[in-house]
Amino acid sequence: MNNITVAKECGLCNRVKTYMSCLTQYDSVSTQVYADSYIFPSVKYKEKPEKKTIGWRLKVLPEEEKYIENYKTIDFLYEKTPEYFIEKYTEVLKKIEINSEILDYTNSFLEDWSEVIGVHVRSWWTDGNRSKWHDINFFEKEIDKFDSTKKIFLCSDNDQVIKYFVDKYGERIILHDQKIHKRKYNFLETHHENVQLIADAFIDCLLLSKCNTIIGTWGSTFTEVAWWLGGCNSKVIVTKSSKVSIEEEKSFIVPK
Repeated sequence: MNNITVAKECGLCNRVKTYMSCLTQYDSVSTQVYADSYIFPSVKYKEKPEKKTIGWRLKVLPEEEKYIENYKTIDFLYEKTPEYFIEKYTEVLKKIEINSEILDYTNSFLEDWSEVIGVHVRSWWTDGNRSKWHDINFFEKEIDKFDSTKKIFLCSDNDQVIKYFVDKYGERIILHDQKIHKRKYNFLETHHENVQLIADAFIDCLLLSKCNTIIGTWGSTFTEVAWWLGGCNSKVIVTKSSKVSIEEEKSFIVPK
């Protein structure tokens, strides 16, 4: 069977996007991260693969470029994503089995997600270059446009960010408690094999995907993968700091 292994030199949601891309060209995909094989039983663990790849962009074949009008890639386009690719990749996602225990847990976490705003705050706190992109005020402004009775499902990579929002919005905040918030490790270092930490992060992403509206972080594949997991149905409001340069923006959303 035609197979390729996704390397562990990238973060969880980057790997998810790479699994998606690989499954458009290979019969099956494997992983070098054991935790991923627990989260996704159809993605088998291979410590020493014959062939491996990394990446975070969804694959666009040369013959598919005709479906894109204004961009060279389809990453971070959300509702602007051409329908051709939405249909293609939502079908591909069905090939990635999610652990039934994780699905049962997330399905029972909250009864009615229709009244919950999803908020994902990526602080880039361990990345010196990207930390300048973080501006908590953008998230507050978007949240405050909604009715003050609406609950807020919050996920973040930073315990101080979580404390800030809990202090401000009180009982409106819903959290999925994670050990990850209590560990000061570099999020770009993905060689760790702690199943609980990675599973917790994926559960956050899956819960975020159940929100009809997501206030997300610009340039974060975590927000993007949540949108895909939700069947591309969530309205995504992306916050972007004024400190993001035109060059940086073009490196993520590539115009023709």
